[in-house]
Amino acid sequence: MSLCFRGCIVSCWMLSAAPLAVANPQIPPSSGSLSSLDLTLRVHPGPLTHPGTSLDSNDTNFPGDWPDCARRKENSSAPMSGPGSTTPSITPNAADSLSPTPAAKTCPTTPADGAPQYTEGFNEKIHWGPILKQSLEFLVFEHAFRVANDNYASHLLWHKPFWEDYFDSLQHFDMTRWGDGDDFLVNYIGHPLEGAVTGDIFIQNDPHGRSERFGKSGSYWKSRFRAMLYAAAYSTYFEIGPVLSEAALGNEGGYVYVPKCGLAPCSIPGRHLKPPTNNTGWVDFVVTPTVGMGWIVLEDAIEAEIVDRLAGDSTALKWKIMRGSLAPSRTMSNFLQGKLPWYRPWLYENATGRAGNLIVPPNKPKNPSEGSAWRDQPRRAIGIHYVNLSLPMDWQGCYKCRVNNSGIGATISYRMTDHFWFDSEVNQFPGSGSSNGSGSATEGLFGIRYGHTGRIWNAYVKARPGFIYYPKTTSFPTGHEFVSLSRFALDCGGSIEIKASKRSAFRFDAGTTFVRYLQGLDPRQAPVAYISPTYIATQGNLQVATGYVFRF
Repeated sequence: MSLCFRGCIVSCWMLSAAPLAVANPQIPPSSGSLSSLDLTLRVHPGPLTHPGTSLDSNDTNFPGDWPDCARRKENSSAPMSGPGSTTPSITPNAADSLSPTPAAKTCPTTPADGAPQYTEGFNEKIHWGPILKQSLEFLVFEHAFRVANDNYASHLLWHKPFWEDYFDSLQHFDMTRWGDGDDFLVNYIGHPLEGAVTGDIFIQNDPHGRSERFGKSGSYWKSRFRAMLYAAAYSTYFEIGPVLSEAALGNEGGYVYVPKCGLAPCSIPGRHLKPPTNNTGWVDFVVTPTVGMGWIVLEDAIEAEIVDRLAGDSTALKWKIMRGSLAPSRTMSNFLQGKLPWYRPWLYENATGRAGNLIVPPNKPKNPSEGSAWRDQPRRAIGIHYVNLSLPMDWQGCYKCRVNNSGIGATISYRMTDHFWFDSEVNQFPGSGSSNGSGSATEGLFGIRYGHTGRIWNAYVKARPGFIYYPKTTSFPTGHEFVSLSRFALDCGGSIEIKASKRSAFRFDAGTTFVRYLQGLDPRQAPVAYISPTYIATQGNLQVATGYVFRF
C-alpha cells in the first residue's frame, strides 16, 4: 500500500509542476470592449476588487447578471433619435460568464415598489456521471500502480481464488486498533492526498461549489463539507469495496506481516520492529476524508491569499505554474477532468463553454443529427459461426494435452451507444467423440466491444469475461480422477465485419482466451494467513472464429 501512495504523491507533484502547454486557455473577452458605446453605469467599487468575485446578492442595485440587465434597460429606455441619427444596438449576452446553466438566470422584473424579483432560479444539479467516471479513473490509476510495484500483491491477484480470498480478508479486519502498520508518509501524507483529490473531483462537478472561493461564506464551507462526505465514501470503497479495493487486490486483512520485514513471523537481528499486523485499523477510514478536507482548504487559502494577491486575473505562464504547483490535489483532479493543471472555473469559464482543456476540441461545427444517427440503424444482432480454440484438455489418452478444438457457436449483441456494444457468445466444442479422445467443452462469454461502425466495414476491440465448462477433466486435489467443473475465462481480442447488406455482415474474430486452472498448493503462502492455500495458474489460449451476423 505504501508504494501506491508514494506513486500518487510523486504523480500529483509532477503534474502540478510541469507547464503542459498543449492548449491556450480561452480568456473571456474584456467587458471594456463595450466602452465605445459610451454607456454610464453606476458601480460600487467594492464587489469588483477581486477577479471572479460575484456581486452581493443582497444589494438590490446589482442583482445577479446586472451588466446585461442594465444594458438592456438602458437600451430599451433610450429616447428615440431624430431622423438621420444612429442609436447603437446592444445584443445582450446569452449567458452569465460563470453560470453553468445559461438559461437558469434571467433579468429581474421590477415591481411597483422597486424591489427586483427573479423570474427563474439556479437549477443545475450535481453531475454524478462525471464524478463517478473520474473517481473510477483515479481508482484504477492507484491500484494499477500498486499492483505493478508490489510483487506479492500481483502474485495474489493472478494466482489465488479472487472472490473466496476477498471475503476471507473482509472477515478478518481488525477494527479494535487505530494504526494499520503503515508509516507516517503513507497514513498522514498519502491518504490525505487521496482524500483531497477525490474531494476536488466532487467540487469540480458541483455547480454550487466549483467557483466558491476561500472565505467565511457559508456556501464555501457547505461545499467543502459535501466534498468531505464524498471523500469518506470513496475511502471506504478503496479499503473494502468489491473488485477495486485493497481487500480485493492484495487481500488486505487476509494475511499477517511485520512492517519493513516480511511475512510473519519475521525478525532482523539488532533491530526493533513494529508488531505484526494484517494492515487493518481505523486510521485510513478517518484520516483520508478529514485531513484531506484540511488539505483542500489549505490549497484554497494559499491560492486566495497568496497567488491571487500576486497574480490577480493574469494568465501569464509564471502564474499558471504557481497555481498548479501550490495545489497538487487540484492539479491531479484537473488532469482526471481533462483540464490543464492551472485551470480554475472563475478564470477560464465563459459563455461559450469551458476552456483550459488538455486537448483542444476542433473548431468544425457538429451536425446535430450526427450524434443520434446510430439510433436509427439496426441495434440488435444475432449470428452463427465456426470457432477454433487451442485448449489444454484432460482425456484418457493424455493428461493436459493442448488440442485445437473445433466447434460451433452463436452470438447475441446489442448496441448501447455510438461505439459500445454488449456482446455475448456461446460455443460448443464436441470433442473427438471417441472413448480415448478429448472430451467436450462449453464456453460462455458476456462482455462489451468498442469500436467503429461504418457503412461498409466495422472494426472492434472486445473484452468478455465468462466460463468454460468441462464435463470430464481433472482438478486439484483429485489428481487424475475425472470430474466435471467450470473454470473462469476472459476473452480479449478484436473483430472485423464486412457488410454484405444493410442488415447482414461477415464477421472475423481473433483473440486470446485466458483460463484459470487450479494447480495445487501455493508455494508462496504466508505462514500466518486467512486466505485460501490453493494456487491457480492462468494460461492464454488462441481463439479464432468466422461467421455470419444479421442485424434487426
